[in-house]
Amino acid sequence: MFRSSCRESTRGRGVRRSAGRVEVMATSRVPAAAAEPAAEPAARPSLYGQVRLARVWLPFAIVAVVLAHQLLVVPLGGPSWRFWAQLLFYSILGPIVTYVTLAWISNEVRERERSQEELQRTFAELQDSYAVLGALQRVTERFASAPDLEHAVAAATRGVREATGARSAAVVVTPGVVAADADAGDERWSVATMTADAVVRDRTLRESSKSEARADVGGCEIVSFSLRWGGKHEGSLHAVFDSAPDAKQRETLRILAADFAAAAEAVQARTRDLITLFEVDRGIRAEGNLDRLLRTLVTTMAVRLGADTAGVYLIDEDGTLELRAAVRRAGDDLVALPAALAIGAPVRVGEGPVGRAAMGVDPFVLPRLDADEQAVGGPLLVGAGSAVLLPLVAADAALGVIVLGHPDGGRFPEAGLPFLGVVANQVSLAVANANAYRRSEEHAIAEERARIAREVHDGIAQSLAFTALKLDLVARLQTRDPEAAIREVGEAKATIRELIREVRRSIFALRPVDLERYGFVETLRRYAVDFGQQNDIAVALEIEAVPELSVGCEAVLFRIFQEAMHNVAKHARASRVSVGVGLDEREHVRVVVRDDGLGFDPREVGDRVTSAGGLGLKQMRERVEARGGHFAITSEPGAGTTVRASVPA
Repeated sequence: MFRSSCRESTRGRGVRRSAGRVEVMATSRVPAAAAEPAAEPAARPSLYGQVRLARVWLPFAIVAVVLAHQLLVVPLGGPSWRFWAQLLFYSILGPIVTYVTLAWISNEVRERERSQEELQRTFAELQDSYAVLGALQRVTERFASAPDLEHAVAAATRGVREATGARSAAVVVTPGVVAADADAGDERWSVATMTADAVVRDRTLRESSKSEARADVGGCEIVSFSLRWGGKHEGSLHAVFDSAPDAKQRETLRILAADFAAAAEAVQARTRDLITLFEVDRGIRAEGNLDRLLRTLVTTMAVRLGADTAGVYLIDEDGTLELRAAVRRAGDDLVALPAALAIGAPVRVGEGPVGRAAMGVDPFVLPRLDADEQAVGGPLLVGAGSAVLLPLVAADAALGVIVLGHPDGGRFPEAGLPFLGVVANQVSLAVANANAYRRSEEHAIAEERARIAREVHDGIAQSLAFTALKLDLVARLQTRDPEAAIREVGEAKATIRELIREVRRSIFALRPVDLERYGFVETLRRYAVDFGQQNDIAVALEIEAVPELSVGCEAVLFRIFQEAMHNVAKHARASRVSVGVGLDEREHVRVVVRDDGLGFDPREVGDRVTSAGGLGLKQMRERVEARGGHFAITSEPGAGTTVRASVPA
């Protein structure tokens, strides 16, 4: 009865059930479907109309019958015949006419009463169904809008009791998400008892592959429904009733189970998407090598979509798509594509599916790949029945294409394209940042080479030339003025010793620093200790606890520190330098380098590039401020120098 009523209510009220939601489309209390049972009687004249019609024809019919009797029947006999004929006629005709008329009216009234009763029953059923659908709507809205699976399960258990009147309820979603709801004073079916019982029954349902199960436990009946999506048992819904539930309660449970399964599937898909985005973002932050980063990202995307092959093509300077990273499924794992398959893999922009994708901006799905498309699609589309192509675009510039393939056709639904577009944008930013970082590294290398060339030309080369002149002078003076020759030799020795110290300082400054291995604070401490030993300068360290910095901020802050320390060794003639690391008043990580050397006037130095590290004061400031930090330098002739740099944590 509930099933048929639910269908009638759905037609009459415009009820639409979707995944995890029931929507009531009309607001009228009397549904249109209520008129359907009365469709056949409505085709007949109304009782009121028939009675009004009878008032017209019935008197004429009676008059006609009386006239016929009086004119045709009565004259047939004598006086005795006429007396009895009239007596019998009027004594019989009146009751017969009255009986027939009342019988006809009573039959019509009875039919109308039956139709009215049927309409009232149908209306009552529809009202009952409407109330149930309203409860279903409230429940499904509650768990469909839950932010995560745990909240959805908790909302579902409360909703089951609310919609069905169950004594207690529980929902299990494998793996490991369980929630139960029961009255606080119910000792027999408490939340703990219901939770444990639901886990056992869920295992039984999964092993038996049944969609529904019922059990009588101590006078209470437990009804269980399997929650299935993706063709698999993913959980179960359980409700305890004091007596056997009626058909309406069972149907309500069945609807709730179906709706919750759809909602739970959507929540899990949303959670997987968030986890994938988190893993992509973490990979971008943690990996500095572009090829390893791309391999990690395509592996994550292939696992998320169930792809058998995945890879990234990047556009080189010649407009060719070069396969930079690729994985292929081997058993249950994804392994790097063999180098032999990647050789000869470049694809021209505009050629084949991959080349055409590089010219667009929106991701798209190829639900079916024919042999020609596979042949020109590169190694990733060989044997692929379907594929997803994600263009990589940053600042309106094409960077490449992500390709995901699977041997089966129709494997990738288009509904997932918006999420894939978000992931592709993340990868595009990573590629663009890597390209910018590579260009900045090349620029930094060029700057460092220019700095070394300046140092050799302005320092070591001139000192060597000066020493060579001194030695030439010694050769001329050793016979004419031996004492002067000895003095010149001493000056040459002093110059050579200074050159040796300068070369050692340059080597120390050029020595690679492993920030990634030791971390910012430990690398700074090691550098300061080695600096003191190399330059015979006392170094005092004051290191406080600081939060973790990004790789870029660490590199900038350490570079400023290194530059300041090298300037101390090169120019300050200091005997002591103090280094402080901690947090400033803005909660930024700061590094302070203070020496007791000669000092200088910062206004005179301006933006001049120092000989020690190749960074002028303006460049040092710009590097720090580009990271949202603060840079300051204070110095006076004869009063030492203090360099302060801080960046956000």
